[in-house]
Amino acid sequence: MTIKINKKLKPHLVFAIFAFMLYGNTLNHSFVLDDAIVLYYNKFTQMGINGIPDILKNDSFYGWELNDDEYLNVEHSENKKGFIAGGRYRPASLVTFALEVEFFGKENVLPNSNKEIRFIGNAFVSHLVNIVLYLFTICLLFLILSRLIPISNDKQWYISFPFITTLLFLFHPIHTEVVANIKGRDEIMALLGSLGSLWFIIRYFDTNKYFYLAFSGICLFLGLLSKENTITFLVIIPVTIHYFISNKKAKLLLSFIPLITASVLFLLIRAYAVGIQDSTHAMSDILNNPFIDSTKNESLATVFYTLLLYVKLLFFPHPLTYDYYPYHIEIVNWSNSIALFSLFFYLGIGIYAIYGLFRKRDMFSYAIWFYLLPLSIVSNLFFTIGVFMGERFVFFSSIGFVLLIGWLIYTYIPKAINNVKLSKYSISTVMFIILCLYAAKTINRNMVWKDNYTLYSTDVKISKNSAKANFFAGCEYYSKAIFTDTFEESQRSYDNCEEATQYFLKALKLLPLYPEAAYQLGSLYFYCKRDVAKSLHYYSIAFQFLSKKIGSFIEGPKQVLDLTPEFLENNGIISTPEEIITSCDELLAVLPNFGEAYYVKGLVYGKYLNNIDLSILNFERSLTLDFQKTTKFYEYVGTAYGMKGNYSKAIMYLQKAIESGTDDYATYINLGVIYRQIGDRSNAELFTSKGNEIKNNNIININDK
Repeated sequence: MTIKINKKLKPHLVFAIFAFMLYGNTLNHSFVLDDAIVLYYNKFTQMGINGIPDILKNDSFYGWELNDDEYLNVEHSENKKGFIAGGRYRPASLVTFALEVEFFGKENVLPNSNKEIRFIGNAFVSHLVNIVLYLFTICLLFLILSRLIPISNDKQWYISFPFITTLLFLFHPIHTEVVANIKGRDEIMALLGSLGSLWFIIRYFDTNKYFYLAFSGICLFLGLLSKENTITFLVIIPVTIHYFISNKKAKLLLSFIPLITASVLFLLIRAYAVGIQDSTHAMSDILNNPFIDSTKNESLATVFYTLLLYVKLLFFPHPLTYDYYPYHIEIVNWSNSIALFSLFFYLGIGIYAIYGLFRKRDMFSYAIWFYLLPLSIVSNLFFTIGVFMGERFVFFSSIGFVLLIGWLIYTYIPKAINNVKLSKYSISTVMFIILCLYAAKTINRNMVWKDNYTLYSTDVKISKNSAKANFFAGCEYYSKAIFTDTFEESQRSYDNCEEATQYFLKALKLLPLYPEAAYQLGSLYFYCKRDVAKSLHYYSIAFQFLSKKIGSFIEGPKQVLDLTPEFLENNGIISTPEEIITSCDELLAVLPNFGEAYYVKGLVYGKYLNNIDLSILNFERSLTLDFQKTTKFYEYVGTAYGMKGNYSKAIMYLQKAIESGTDDYATYINLGVIYRQIGDRSNAELFTSKGNEIKNNNIININDK
């Protein structure tokens, strides 16, 4: 039995097969990178359908900001609400995530440094939706190109310009960040909405049916709700119509009405949700404004340097990395030949594009427009986007690139080979080679997006001079050191701890004002190495820059100080008493009202350095501060006063320890000794007897065990 497939469906069937062949290996991947912001640690998304109203009326990062106690200990703390310049309003993709949580969600656990995150989600479904939406985008691009450059009746569809160009777009490895990363759905949906708007405008020009204009406006609006760079299609659409469809100005102006209406409506809703913010607001550190310490000439030169890197990655997509933060790309000036060449290159293609728009209307100039217009909004030329560059930022612009390459293959190979049959074989051969290389790179690159550990530990070897890449790699190795599920993993715990240490130290070396890296070192040195002194040292560095947003960050050094007395008693730390005193002083220089630090100083001075005066001085300072004073605290304070001969205060604090429920026999015996010193035989015998009773019971319990 032979199954006949409609000729018009054949290209789309091929696209579907290739889409799943290229990206099917992502279906078993986990959540990664910024998926936390939009999905698994976004409060509104985690609410499912009930969270959709809040998604629609707030900044897209706001639901993530509300969960700032556990996950936000370090990894994305710089992106708090109001920190991202201009705000982010991209609710469309978040709505789809909320629906996935509602209908397909299941409980997940992900490690995050020394904590675990529990959330609802379904990575398989999320990755599947990304692939399907990418496939829809591919099919729509093919439809549009088939209308702009129709397939001749005398030519096979599989060597046509629309098919060649669409395949190049489908296979291009630079798209892996968008498709393999669940969060990249905003880019896919934005392009899908943008192309949908263009398609319906074309349908309006072909049929004169006005309802297509309404559909065009709706698609553009949905694209804008996905990501703001859809706005560039306000120019791309009329340019496309001018090149390929019609020069009728009145009709073109009419078609503009729904596009302008959709854009204005979006901007009004966006202003309501995120407010009207200064574009330079809060861009005060280098990880959110890489040009902050650069001159205008250096900034411009570096921008053009990165713009040429985009061209390089489009022609030769290797190596790829998620991280282009400082200092993976260094600041350059106009003495850099690459920056200078890039300036003249972009001036040249810009001039040619303008010439083509008004005179020639050829595919080359149109491809340049399709490349430059979407790139302009993410280029850093007009406003800082918070990073030097990113592979996802050329998702739109790569259409311009494949238009150029597709046109070269489609038109110039037949011209060079004056033989119809041989030219077909040549086109097929060239495409086969390109697509095989693209496919190998795409499939291989997808594997890196498996999970945070794989991504961060791989890309840090590429972005080796990026402070953020080193920091994220450190976080993942730290998680591996803390959370061990198998014996083999536990055996590697020490090695992972050392790897984490080196990455955090390098991040801090690259960017000395990196509080998150210092904070993680503070945690790591205590939990992995039991080095209290270095732990508090790095916490003090972190709090030099976190003092205005302490919040839950204070829990890190607090836990270290709370556990230090017990570890000191059990010889469970490697720091010397003198080193602990020094590190406490460092912390107190930044946080002068940190009661636990005074408590630890008092304990160390009295019990381990035999300096009772300084011990009491620090204990007295701690007594004036608000923190949880434990039974042990009162025991140590009372003992110190007793050794100093201040018996009234010694009795007071030892009594507080007993009232708090202490089971330490030494506290009772010490209190008995003090009562004997002041001549109170009755209380002396009472507390001494009680202390000996507790001591004997402890011995009996130990023997029973």
